[in-house]
Amino acid sequence: DDAETATERGLALLRSFGRCREEIPATEDWSPMDLLRAYATVWDEAQAACAGVGPEGRLAVLGQVREREFMGSLLNRSYQCSLGEFLSASDAKFVDHLSGAPLCEGGAARALTVEELGEYMALTASLWFDTGIRRQMMAFRAGIDDVFPSSGLEILKPAEMDLLLCGERRIEWDKESLEQHIKLVCNEQGARYAKTDVPFQLLLEELVEMPNMERAKFLDFVTACPRLPPGGLAALSIEVAPESRSKYPRTRTCSKLMWLPGYATKGELRECLRAALANAKEGGFHEHNELVVVRPQASGAAEGGR
Repeated sequence: DDAETATERGLALLRSFGRCREEIPATEDWSPMDLLRAYATVWDEAQAACAGVGPEGRLAVLGQVREREFMGSLLNRSYQCSLGEFLSASDAKFVDHLSGAPLCEGGAARALTVEELGEYMALTASLWFDTGIRRQMMAFRAGIDDVFPSSGLEILKPAEMDLLLCGERRIEWDKESLEQHIKLVCNEQGARYAKTDVPFQLLLEELVEMPNMERAKFLDFVTACPRLPPGGLAALSIEVAPESRSKYPRTRTCSKLMWLPGYATKGELRECLRAALANAKEGGFHEHNELVVVRPQASGAAEGGR
């Protein structure tokens, strides 16, 4: 019973991961977590349709699920592809989409089918929230116990723990809050932007127009954390200084400082900022490391995170 309860909790968490179809830009690829959310949606629909039907009825339902349109309706692709076609074309196996680790003995060679989608989700939940993190969680608990009894954390709800440890999932800001909480500081030569200067105003406009995922990349680039801390932007203390030696922004994440070149147009700022965000995962544009330059994909295309 405890194992079944843990599995259900894990599956519930998996259902909350990823983005709904409407949140995935058509020009941006889906992530492994988006795919798991889509799998969970399909499996929940199948389970609901199978309730109260016999074996033959269950086979009929699973046949309908296999032919169900999948890519366009759940992952916002411009083309039509059924779930069965996707599993076959992608050569889906019983492996974890994030780590590539087999989910069971022989998982790397075991084909994933519609009929086994529930088992696949349960094994993924077990890896993510039990067997795959057990040693780390035991070490984490032991570290807390060195400071105070970890049982004291039982007064917190999971959502409260998530907020305290990981920060806000939704990155909310507007031009007024950005202008209020981003601090303008001097660069090495003593120069400093004013709030009315064109480059700073262009940066504010670009940040306001960014979707949530791009905002997360910006935060990761400047602070090394893709989320806002509890308290939001006011608790973050991002600093901006003029950049005098490069046309690309660069950052010092330990002090949450970004050097911003003197852009004259929004197009120029957007192109160079996108290049900096794309380059961040290669280790460049932080501190004085500018050896690797990665050009961003065409406008609207996605770059992977670091």
